[in-house]
Amino acid sequence: MTEVKTPTVHAGKPEDKDLRKKDWAKDVVYLYQFPRARPVPILSPFCIKIETFLRAHDIKYEMHGDWYVRSKEGRVPFIELNGEQIADSQIILWHLYEHFKIDDGLNEEQKGMSRAIDRMLEGSTYYPITYFRSYEHAHDSVEEKVSGLSLNFLVAKVAEYKLKKNTKDKLVNEGTMLHSREHIVEILRRDIEALSQILGKKEYLFGSSPTLADFTLFGHLALIYYLPFDDPSKEILNDEKYHNVRDLIGRMREKYWADDWEQKSATET
Repeated sequence: MTEVKTPTVHAGKPEDKDLRKKDWAKDVVYLYQFPRARPVPILSPFCIKIETFLRAHDIKYEMHGDWYVRSKEGRVPFIELNGEQIADSQIILWHLYEHFKIDDGLNEEQKGMSRAIDRMLEGSTYYPITYFRSYEHAHDSVEEKVSGLSLNFLVAKVAEYKLKKNTKDKLVNEGTMLHSREHIVEILRRDIEALSQILGKKEYLFGSSPTLADFTLFGHLALIYYLPFDDPSKEILNDEKYHNVRDLIGRMREKYWADDWEQKSATET
């Protein structure tokens, strides 16, 4: 499902001074995130996760892309729904599941596994991927072919320096960059191996339809897999031992982004 432009209707709810969309329409999700990029729709796994979820469940939404937009807590992405602003991608999904009465059909054991997979991806897998993408490939990440930004040489060098420095500061504080590069690669490989073992021969992690954990997996792994540079993340995913994870990524891209994965990346909407 692509984002839609809907007529605005004020529903009479008390106005939130932090609300960006004052004349919101009932049950339309206003999604605030980074602008479109080039080879992937958005340069954030959390944004890809949320937008893919909205498409998968045919939820009406409007995408607002802005490099500087932030929620009242300083986070991105965030949504506004029926006059309420919600930030943090996992909390956004909790809210969407509840509001739109979405049921993944999982049993209690599967719900526990889903939560564990989701937290592994965002509490472990995310950091090695960020190291390779935003530290080792900081130069590539700010180039126009990736970011969609046409920067002159000086501005591009400053952007590269800031991206690399901010990434290093974050990953040193978190702990990833206290490890050797070899160990960073191995952490990522073991995470992807775990995903492959859980997935097995199924289409998705818990059967024939994607659930919350699949959207998280797709957001993080599709982003790095489809960027136009090589790094250990892509090498691991291209290993035939993990072809089922790679196939899942391709399956979700084709199902939910077939018409506009790259087209929408080329121009801001």
